[in-house]
Amino acid sequence: MADAETARERVIEGFERSAEIYGLNRSYGRLYGIVYFAEEPMSLDDLADSSGFAKSTVSTAMTELERLHMVHRRSMPGEGKRVFFEAERDFWRVVQQFLDQELRREIDTMLRALNEAESILESADSERAANDLERVRQLQRVYAQSERFVDVVTSAPVDRLRSAIASIDELLERR
Repeated sequence: MADAETARERVIEGFERSAEIYGLNRSYGRLYGIVYFAEEPMSLDDLADSSGFAKSTVSTAMTELERLHMVHRRSMPGEGKRVFFEAERDFWRVVQQFLDQELRREIDTMLRALNEAESILESADSERAANDLERVRQLQRVYAQSERFVDVVTSAPVDRLRSAIASIDELLERR
């Protein structure tokens, strides 16, 4: 039993470090790890007890993890309005949701700014403006390609993405 607990703790510590990599508090990674290994959905009280964190910390973390599609809020029969959480264990779904919501928002923001800049630069008459216009158009192409990539990845069924990655892995192994 101790071996399983030790192994589980190593993974949870990995989630803590991963949270830091993405600019989140380590507590978010720990809480995700606890929910990830839970047999059943956990309440805020359960998570506070398991983690040793204050209930307010747990609530804030779970709200952010829910926004990132890493956990799902559940209600349980006979529990009234008490909220429970369970982990999303399919990381492809997490990636799809992140790309669809977060990256797409960045792409839209940048494409609007680049289109406005292009309009301004097209009417300017200087060598600097011409150079800047070329740089803006390069960025437009990159963001347009990124938008197409996000469209493909977010619209494809997860099983198809896994199959595509497996095919790419096979191609790379043959090299």
